[in-house]
Amino acid sequence: MELRILGPIELWTGHALADLGPARQRSILGVLLVDPERPLPLESLVDRVWGDRPPAGVRNVVHTYITRLRRALASDGLSEPVGLIRTPAGYQVSADPGAVDLVRFRRLLKRAQQEGLGDQERSTLLQQALHMWRGDALSGMQSDWAARLRETLRQLHHEALSQWADAEIRLERPGAVLAELRAALLTDPLSEQLCERLMLALYLEGRSVDALEYYQSIRRLIAKDLGTDPSRRLQRLYETILRGETAVPALSPDRGDIRGAGPQSPGTPAAAVFPVTTAPHIPQMLPIDLPDFIGRERELDVLQRTLTQPTDAQPPAVVLVGGGGVGKTALAVRLGHRLRSAFPDGQLYAALRGSTGRPADPHAVQGRLLRALGTDPDRLPADPDERAEVYRLALAGRHLLLTLDDAADDEQVQPLLPGSADTAVLITSRGRLSAPLGARVPHLAELPNGHSVRLLARLLGPERVSREPSAAAAIARYCGGLPLALRAAAVRLNTRPHWSLSRYAERLSDDGRRLDELAHGSLSVRASFRATYNALPKDAREALCCLGHLPMSEFDAHLACPVLGKDFATVEDACEQLVEAYFLSVAAPATADQPTRYRLDGLQRSFAQELGSGQEAAATPALDEAVPLSI
Repeated sequence: MELRILGPIELWTGHALADLGPARQRSILGVLLVDPERPLPLESLVDRVWGDRPPAGVRNVVHTYITRLRRALASDGLSEPVGLIRTPAGYQVSADPGAVDLVRFRRLLKRAQQEGLGDQERSTLLQQALHMWRGDALSGMQSDWAARLRETLRQLHHEALSQWADAEIRLERPGAVLAELRAALLTDPLSEQLCERLMLALYLEGRSVDALEYYQSIRRLIAKDLGTDPSRRLQRLYETILRGETAVPALSPDRGDIRGAGPQSPGTPAAAVFPVTTAPHIPQMLPIDLPDFIGRERELDVLQRTLTQPTDAQPPAVVLVGGGGVGKTALAVRLGHRLRSAFPDGQLYAALRGSTGRPADPHAVQGRLLRALGTDPDRLPADPDERAEVYRLALAGRHLLLTLDDAADDEQVQPLLPGSADTAVLITSRGRLSAPLGARVPHLAELPNGHSVRLLARLLGPERVSREPSAAAAIARYCGGLPLALRAAAVRLNTRPHWSLSRYAERLSDDGRRLDELAHGSLSVRASFRATYNALPKDAREALCCLGHLPMSEFDAHLACPVLGKDFATVEDACEQLVEAYFLSVAAPATADQPTRYRLDGLQRSFAQELGSGQEAAATPALDEAVPLSI
């Protein structure tokens, strides 16, 4: 009998797969199997399965699924009993933990890392562990928690695969690892840990040209996706292959570093040992600063003082929040470059991709930052708690600036925060994070119209703007002070030098076409807004769809109630969520006898009208009744 989560969530009875029901029901079992020896509170179970969008009456839904799972797990065909029990601390699986494939995988990996094992036995254990994987862990489970855990477990798989490859290479069987490494790199092409083993295996197989060509392809990919160069380790291996020198495979974990060990024949090139421990160095991970950055001097001065002011125990911290396209990343990068001399031990940077559908896994980010600090990838703990300890220790005593760009939520950020006051932290986010203790939380506003025109002049050239100043000012207004919109407009105009600014301003004046006009390649206001919209709760999404068709830009929740068909408290909550997401602004705060008045205008209104285009007819009668009540 096997309980499987290293792939689809399954129960193998010994002769067939049990019917575990629909996806959410299977997900509940999968969550409990991740740590089968520890009970999980109901609230945590709901969060891991549904995230911030649980269904109505979610407790009853969970109880129903648990009851059905108990029936499925009570199958007569099972060789060992499996149950779901409820304790005061939460739900827990009642079964032998060794029946869970993840538990067995971890046990085999730990055995393979013991001292005194021969490479053949080590390889056999690691092969047994790797054969348990049947695809992505928790395959079919859709939640932010599952995505993050999936990434963490993928790193654990890479750890086992790398150790197996090392053992096979030491056994002089490099050809045996090529297919497995290539398959893993299809899903994680930026894993330098796996790239290094593949290059070394190809080289030892006598395929130097293939190894060199693969390095060039990964170098281009890293430059495109991460804006940086391959690690110094990978570069050294490339140089070794290029010179035709001897590359010595890594020794088993219990035998240490062999650099300099053993005699060499006269005239024999020095052997390059891979993997090797790299010396700590000063990381400079910031993306390039924008040469056409405009304004924000007051914000830069305030943030600079905050991050360079000494603190007693907590790290100096800033959480810079703002809507999509307002320029948070550009400001953070400009600030980081300005503060280069204030942080002599270097600058760490991580793109957390919180506004995308695939936020970065903090466990993987810790590994990337540790490698940037000089930690040998082969000495990175796979266990999340151990890696967190190594990460905090690596930051301690070093005067660094850590920039965490586009953070998703507290669960993603917390593992990445330093444990001492030596490292300053700069976080950007579209959402409202629970700021670290003592952090400053500025809200980045849109650019003033004058600064917007100045940015257009930088992007288009001052001559073109000075020829049509009124049209340039109109374009700036239509862009709503968003640097993303201004850059998209400038790229479109630069690719159409025969267009006058007046003609483009006239095209932007059409509300129905405006978002089409403010898109070029990866620069898209609509795509930026869509990413924020997709992360909203259901009530807020429905509200935005309808609010775009109100005949006025200012309103209160009373007006929206008949349109949405919901009570005042629900509509007000939805409006507040839209304020937090920067779709609405507060026109007037609530008073003793008046509720908060909200404003929806500019590009946000254009986006809302697009969303609600299919609902306009249905909303019109309710609007007709509601509008007189608001006057």
